[in-house]
Amino acid sequence: MPEDLLLELEPPAATSLEEIAEFIILRQQDIVRAVVEMKGSARLFENAWERLIVEVARGQTAEIHAARPRLLSAFEKRLTRLKFYYALVTLLQQFERTEAPDPEILLAEISAMSRLKTSVFDRWQTADDLEELAARDFPLTTAELDRIGPQRRPPASWYKEESKPF
Repeated sequence: MPEDLLLELEPPAATSLEEIAEFIILRQQDIVRAVVEMKGSARLFENAWERLIVEVARGQTAEIHAARPRLLSAFEKRLTRLKFYYALVTLLQQFERTEAPDPEILLAEISAMSRLKTSVFDRWQTADDLEELAARDFPLTTAELDRIGPQRRPPASWYKEESKPF
């Protein structure tokens, strides 16, 4: 076998796996701090969605929809970081000398963020989509509905309806 071929097949000597592992262990505290900062990511975006719903109810649909690219970008960046730190923490656990945080913490955040992505961000493409999703998720309690209901009568045309849908 030619020497050139053998040299091509050898891994680059620039950084060994041991050196990479040592670097990760040295940066362990930074990783742990980042994991702590990532806790609550899903709740942060769930709260943001609830605030957006209220703004849509106030008639700010166009403004909220115009901000969608920035909101989606922030969401995607956070989800990407969660996945990255999950991979790092999982790797840290493989080293015997480390005190790595439990990766399940991040896995729960990733799962919750993924559910929010599926139920909101993947479905929200247009301003009409935003209004439909906001109506679906608007946080009204039964007590609030009971309070509002008597003040809001159905249109008179509903009473003339002969089809009797109910």
